[in-house]
Amino acid sequence: MKTFSANSIIKTLLVIIAVVAVAGCSMTKKHEQAAQEKADKAGLTAVSESRFDGTFIAPGSNFAQYKKLLVERLDLDNVEVIQPPQAGMSSVPWSLTEQDKRFYQERYTEAFINHLIADGAYATALDPAADVLTIKARVLQIAPLTAKDDVKSRQNIMKVYTEGSGSMTLELSLHDSVSGKLLGIITDKRDLGRLWEENNRVTNNQQVRLAFNAWLHKLRVELENISK
Repeated sequence: MKTFSANSIIKTLLVIIAVVAVAGCSMTKKHEQAAQEKADKAGLTAVSESRFDGTFIAPGSNFAQYKKLLVERLDLDNVEVIQPPQAGMSSVPWSLTEQDKRFYQERYTEAFINHLIADGAYATALDPAADVLTIKARVLQIAPLTAKDDVKSRQNIMKVYTEGSGSMTLELSLHDSVSGKLLGIITDKRDLGRLWEENNRVTNNQQVRLAFNAWLHKLRVELENISK
């Protein structure tokens, strides 16, 4: 019967542990790793049971003191666009036009008002103050599933069906409005729908609207929890 020494068993266990550790790291999403690195540099710690892919806040922060929000325009500069497989449909790269950016910014602002301002949970502020929290948001990545629904990208009149519209990744940062100190980082990647349906401008825009509503609703809950 084959026997194993204690040393060989220990070595085998170490190899298994190393493989599991590497696998765990590879499962961490790119935006989560980036947020974790920023959080480490700023001395932020992870919030357990976050409703997002990752929430990191400065230890000892008193979020309950903030009764007003100074909201900056959604940042759509330098968005990484993962080009979809064109499948011969178009050679035109998928990109955000100025019209697209305005639509995204309007939907973000609309969702912000609906979920954090409309019922009086917070008031809006135009200037820094001790009770004002500055919130910045930027879209990190967009990954559409097919060519864009416009004349240049879909020259042939045809219907395209996809399982959802792709995905979008958002990053939110929370700052004390007076000092500018970074108090929190939130990151999340969201599928833009999961049902098979016609992929066109109408359905894509609806999925973007739903994504911002979901994110801002979760932000409301997250702020309530870290303010306790």
